[in-house]
Amino acid sequence: MPTLTLDNHHLFYADHRPEQPGPALLLLHGAGGSHLVWPGALRGLADTRVLALDLPGHGRSSPPGRRSIDQYAAVVEAFMTALGLEEVVVAGHSMGGAIALTMAVEPARALRGIILIGASARMPVGEPLLGGAITSLDQAADVIVDNGFAEAPSPDLRERMKAAVLATGATATFGDFLACNQFDARRRLASITVPALVIGGAQDRMIAPPFMKALADGLPRARLALLEGVGHYAMLERPDEVAKLVADFINTLRGR
Repeated sequence: MPTLTLDNHHLFYADHRPEQPGPALLLLHGAGGSHLVWPGALRGLADTRVLALDLPGHGRSSPPGRRSIDQYAAVVEAFMTALGLEEVVVAGHSMGGAIALTMAVEPARALRGIILIGASARMPVGEPLLGGAITSLDQAADVIVDNGFAEAPSPDLRERMKAAVLATGATATFGDFLACNQFDARRRLASITVPALVIGGAQDRMIAPPFMKALADGLPRARLALLEGVGHYAMLERPDEVAKLVADFINTLRGR
């Protein structure tokens, strides 16, 4: 798996089917996560180059993490430029969706569209997560797993999700929650003109479905796919369905 060095810091990413023509799909994980949150159905999307990035301070990328969505967006834009990506669809989950939204306000020429999974234009974070990331990361990780799914995840998935947060560590995870809590793009939605797909779970307890509907309504070129029986981690709860939605969106951009 390759790494890219920017400003003396290493960014790790998985690169699937690099020989495929654009647009490429760039996957951005959420708070306290890593590129491993993305299921094989998305990372192995047919006929598409798929890159899954570990954000700074996450997974195998060098610390530090960042304390604002704007700072994360700047890193991702620099990553795209350094790789020479000419056509990109950025897909983000939760905090990753906030990063994609921010990138779309003043889009780079390469940005063809955005996919927002379990995201909204404003992402307030409650004290059990914001304060808990510092006082008890273990308990904060339990809150994420306990509220992230419409139905209780399997013991294996629960353990993997919790381990990812603990591996990220208290400092980076707190920074992520702080960045989300400060994020508010509501006044900028109307200026975002790139095509957008909003994917959400009808049983999401972390980003309420009305917030996702308001996000889609506020974006000039967006459509909403709200999945019944799904919580915050739609790509893990319905990987094949989400992969098809993503593939159809990209094919539409290709004119197919």
